Amino acid sequence: MRQLAPKLITVAALAISSPACDRAGSAAADQSGNRSATTGQQSAAVGCTDNSRACMEAVARSYIDALVSHDGSRIPLAPDVRRTENALTNAKGEAEVRESFVRTTMVESTSNIRFFTDVDQRQVVAFFLLNVDLKAQDANSTTKAGNTEYKVAVTKPAGTYTVHEAERFHIVDGKIREIEIIAHVEDGKGQGSGWPVERDAAVKKAGERK
Repeated sequence: MRQLAPKLITVAALAISSPACDRAGSAAADQSGNRSATTGQQSAAVGCTDNSRACMEAVARSYIDALVSHDGSRIPLAPDVRRTENALTNAKGEAEVRESFVRTTMVESTSNIRFFTDVDQRQVVAFFLLNVDLKAQDANSTTKAGNTEYKVAVTKPAGTYTVHEAERFHIVDGKIREIEIIAHVEDGKGQGSGWPVERDAAVKKAGERK
């Protein structure tokens, strides 16, 4: 029997499971030396296999970049990676996750990327915005990943949108094992993140101290 899993406009190929990683919930400073907020810049190259903050954030960034390039072939994924989006499992295994990126063609760009990283728990949470241009042909269709068919239940009409994304990545030895996505769609491209100016400045300052 074919499994039908409803998918939302919030990116026909996003991510998976469990608790938020920055338990302190603060973007201002890295008090412990292990949990911190940084802007979307990385100093490690994808291909790294250590469990440093730089490596984990570089791996997470490769996934986010693939949403825009629509090419999941270069993302470091574990063979048994699992992904959920808004509490629904939408991909199991490396092949299904990679194939799903052909369904991100509505994504034009990303912005306001912030990483909250817990080195001890091997977790990275990314908050960012997606600019989306949804075409009429993307609505109410089905797509196939591996041997599983997923229904793409687009609940928005054709138009432009800003998707507010929170994605949690569990990364071990340079490979993504879990992806969890929570997303909210707002009408119109180019909407702001809602972060106050002083919070943006604190995040930038924390990144410069690294």
